[in-house]
Amino acid sequence: MNADLIIDFPHQRKRKSRAVHFAETAQLHIFKRPNVARRELFYTTSEYDLMKLVVREDVLTVRAGRPSRGDVDDVPAIERVCFMGIEHLLTPACIDEVRTCRARCIRAVLTEQARTRSATATRFVGWEAIALASFAQTRKAGLRARKLGKLHRESI
Repeated sequence: MNADLIIDFPHQRKRKSRAVHFAETAQLHIFKRPNVARRELFYTTSEYDLMKLVVREDVLTVRAGRPSRGDVDDVPAIERVCFMGIEHLLTPACIDEVRTCRARCIRAVLTEQARTRSATATRFVGWEAIALASFAQTRKAGLRARKLGKLHRESI
């Protein structure tokens, strides 16, 4: 085989593609492997299924407002529900808000990538603008998460 035929072709875009692209270079971080059995490092499929079932039961308990169903030691079921991580599933409005926020963030990132790609004359670093576009769309969710974390920390 002729070595002259082996060349690095640049990526050619014949049609407008709307996809998230990452930098050509990456940083590699190597971590020392812990001295434990592999099965102790990862959840099994049945453990994931059980976690999903618990989340579903907690969401249904909160949605139904069942203060007395499933009482154990005089603690109402709704008080045994951990809201951390499921608050976005509690109402249809919350679910729609999360979906809308994700869609806005994706749209902002894709738009900024296209703008940065087309503005090749500027020497501005594109990833900074992309990060700012994402942050602008997720700022409300970040503030909400911070407040929820503070409430959770105070309740412990």
